[in-house]
Amino acid sequence: MMGALKLVFSRRACCAVLGMAMMAVVSPRVAQSADVTPVMPFEKYFADQRGDGKFLRFNAFSGEIPGKRIKALLRSGQVIGDRILLAEDVAVYFPDGYIVQSQTRFGKYIPKVGLKASSVVKRDHLMENPRYALVGNFDQILGKECARSEYANGFAALRIKRDGVMSLVLETSGLYDPLVDEQTTTYTVTSAVQSVFMGNQGLMPELLLKCGRG
Repeated sequence: MMGALKLVFSRRACCAVLGMAMMAVVSPRVAQSADVTPVMPFEKYFADQRGDGKFLRFNAFSGEIPGKRIKALLRSGQVIGDRILLAEDVAVYFPDGYIVQSQTRFGKYIPKVGLKASSVVKRDHLMENPRYALVGNFDQILGKECARSEYANGFAALRIKRDGVMSLVLETSGLYDPLVDEQTTTYTVTSAVQSVFMGNQGLMPELLLKCGRG
């Protein structure tokens, strides 16, 4: 009887040791993905429009992205498959299988339904972008602007939310301004939790320093 009890306890101890060893080698990203992480910008707005109440988070496993939301595969350098375009025209980047960056663009005018950007040659090919109204809610969606700098032919601004999501907003002239005979601004929003995934590393240090994050 004592021998049987010793065997049971030794097996339990062995399992406990193995369990602790496995926990020790779990990837930090995998462990992090199990925690509640920040929601990607604009996801709650899109979820309300779809009426399903589901949205994507940073550091979530890319396999959680519903197939019906995938519009196209995008190229990331020489790699295809670690970046996709969602149905809402948001590009999502997941270099090691976990979402680390999102990027979307807001122009005042967009091609009418069924037309590609390359096919637009006159004003009648365009319609006002209903999502452009979200620009006026950037403070609530992306956080207050904490740094701004001239960049290229426009401006770059950094916004950081309390949940840790930072967004680099590039402001450039509207793509279709010559066709609409109007001066508009296009906003390209790149968001991430870690600055290394923001892309523009030549610009980010300066903006982070101004925001007190340098």
